[in-house]
Amino acid sequence: MKKIALLFISMMLSTVLFAQFPAKTNRLVNDYAGLFTDRQCMNLEHRLVAFADTTSNQILIITTPSLEGYDISEYAYKIGETWGVGQAEHDNGVVIVIKPKTDTPGRVFIATGYGLEGALPDAVCKEIVDMDMIPHFMNNDYYGGVVAALDVIMPVAAGEYSYQEARGDEGGFLALAIVVIVIVAFSGNGSGNSNIGGRGNGGIDPLTAIWIGSMMSRNHGGSFGNFSGGSGGFGGFGGGSFGGGGAGGSW
Repeated sequence: MKKIALLFISMMLSTVLFAQFPAKTNRLVNDYAGLFTDRQCMNLEHRLVAFADTTSNQILIITTPSLEGYDISEYAYKIGETWGVGQAEHDNGVVIVIKPKTDTPGRVFIATGYGLEGALPDAVCKEIVDMDMIPHFMNNDYYGGVVAALDVIMPVAAGEYSYQEARGDEGGFLALAIVVIVIVAFSGNGSGNSNIGGRGNGGIDPLTAIWIGSMMSRNHGGSFGNFSGGSGGFGGFGGGSFGGGGAGGSW
């Protein structure tokens, strides 16, 4: 009789704990903490749906007012597993959980599926959290922090760029930008005359050349980084698995 009672209590506790997690939806942006405006939610949803359609990688964003006593990493992994974020054959899902700062510290975690742990290792996820997300979150700019993170995560997860390239830290590209600046700034009108200090005869002045180079460096990123267009509805999660990859932080 005692064993039956213990089994019943265990089942009841499991049911209560599972109920604390949000039920699976057919959306990639689930703002349960009310951190985004309706337009911001729509923009993020469109962006993530287009990314999933193009690459098959799925990024799920969940904000929650409470972690219900769970560590945020465990919360993120359970969401990823129970919702099946990513494709079953590739395990290419990412779950971003945000618990805003209230009377308790704010917390954020990026969980990666098995298939993306190579492209987005723990150290990279930690840098994205610390450098791109938390500085925005500390100013209550949750949307800005998420956008900044996606600008790095998307091109890296898609295999378009390495982490360093997505950040614009690639020395080769910087060198190319410098060469372009020098060529444009010092080009003449075909007679060998320099245009330093002025436009010369049809040349481009140095300030314009510097602006061109700065725009090149600023725009060196993934094609998904500035996506703002619309797309079709989300087709549903594919059954991806998570093995404990990722990193988080607090503020």
